[in-house]
Amino acid sequence: MNCYLLVGGRSSRMGQSKTALFAGRVIAAARPAFDEVIAVQRHGGEEIAQVRTIHEDEHLDEAAVFGVARALRDLGGAGKCVILAVDYPRITTDLLRFLRERFEASRAAMLVPVWNGHPQTLCAGYDASLLPLVEKRLADRRYDLRGLIAEAAAEMIGERLLRERFSGEPLVNVNTPEELEQAEALDG
Repeated sequence: MNCYLLVGGRSSRMGQSKTALFAGRVIAAARPAFDEVIAVQRHGGEEIAQVRTIHEDEHLDEAAVFGVARALRDLGGAGKCVILAVDYPRITTDLLRFLRERFEASRAAMLVPVWNGHPQTLCAGYDASLLPLVEKRLADRRYDLRGLIAEAAAEMIGERLLRERFSGEPLVNVNTPEELEQAEALDG
């Protein structure tokens, strides 16, 4: 099973590249857990030196679902993957291995962990069979990945289970300088 690392965001709220800030540590956490880590970059974006990079089709709107669609197309119509955004700087190999194993054993087309009360659709398992549904959502300009959860009949991994198994804040998502400061403070 491969991991597709979404690196194509503009990082406008962060004010600096989240890929430059976090890609190295996220790739280091993902490599031992997956067969291959593949970066998904926006159309025309720079390649990521550490891994193979694929590019989204050209589009005008900004949304992570474009990267999800590109990753699912790369699967070639069959298989499962984990899609991971670059802005999870505290992600761990152990948590990613757990997600992979749980998704490999699941019959669901989507596996989504819950953290801090929110479904983490950008650190989740996706089956290639979801591609037609994702493409339909793109055609309808419905870009919210959380809306995909019900349509895909996703299996959810409850926060309580995750917190019992994994210490710290491995699924904290960082999008602003303030969130980065808070995440760094967790290291004490």
